[in-house]
Amino acid sequence: MNKENKIENVFLTGGAGFIGSHLTEKLISNNIKVKIFDNLHRNSIKYTNILNNPLVTFVQGNILDTELLEKEMQGSDMVIHMAAIAGVSSYHKFPALTIKTNLIGVYNVLESMLKNNITRIIDISTSEVFGVEAEDVTEDSYFKIGPPQDKRWSYAGSKISGEQLTFSYAEEYKWVATIVRPFNIYGPRQTGEGAISNFCKNILSNEQLTIENNGSAIRSWCYINDFIDAIMLIIQHPHKSNVEAFNIGNPQATTSNIELAKLLLKTAQNGNPLDEKDKIRFVPMKYTEIKSRYPNISKIQKMYNWSPKVGLEEGTKKTLKWFAENNEKN
Repeated sequence: MNKENKIENVFLTGGAGFIGSHLTEKLISNNIKVKIFDNLHRNSIKYTNILNNPLVTFVQGNILDTELLEKEMQGSDMVIHMAAIAGVSSYHKFPALTIKTNLIGVYNVLESMLKNNITRIIDISTSEVFGVEAEDVTEDSYFKIGPPQDKRWSYAGSKISGEQLTFSYAEEYKWVATIVRPFNIYGPRQTGEGAISNFCKNILSNEQLTIENNGSAIRSWCYINDFIDAIMLIIQHPHKSNVEAFNIGNPQATTSNIELAKLLLKTAQNGNPLDEKDKIRFVPMKYTEIKSRYPNISKIQKMYNWSPKVGLEEGTKKTLKWFAENNEKN
């Protein structure tokens, strides 16, 4: 970091993904240079002109490649670490690779920072660390993951260890480290798995919306622009303590999966009534169900005066519109 604590060069792992592409756009709009380090497993930058911007450098690489990671990180003021294996089906299919990539990956990032004398990091963790029933959870709530034989928890377990490792490095080496736990971020350009993006694709393909179990599971849905605004506040105004964690989401946009599906169907029909029985199908739950997940965001509200602005109806309408305009590319 330079003498004025002003961020000029950000090293962004996983920057080609959904959240990373939106964050890159915001960073360069603030005249901040970004080096994206990504293996392009999930590619959202293909929907943008980001790579044509002179403030952006792209390096295709894997965070398990220590030599390349260390080399490309040179000259950065801070690291924002997003690269990870995510998605329920991914960590059920590749539980060992999930843990290896997420845990060894963050270790490689931290060691590369040490060697490059970089003293600031934002590590993007997950709300899954709070387990199957995460209701009004604060940053001090206990982690509650399941047993190791349930492969669902390979992801959350790796993220818990990653948080601890990041904080330990920050404490020992006097860095400034921030852990961010996103609560169901959605919006345009979302790749991979997600209820809202899946529902949008179902609607545009004239397929039934698929809901696992009975649809009673509850989530808070945070629109991507709100989430990025929160991250930018943290970047531009670093906290005074060595380590802080923030739960970031939109508790006001909390709903069940069935009500979410109905909202999207109503949006697709321009508010006109429709026969939901023909549009929704229920299937057995494949994996361990997260029954409820919504955050307490009072900490980031107080420290950064941040609150989400985009409601669920507005956000889903914008998201469906984007998928409709880009349907042929998905």
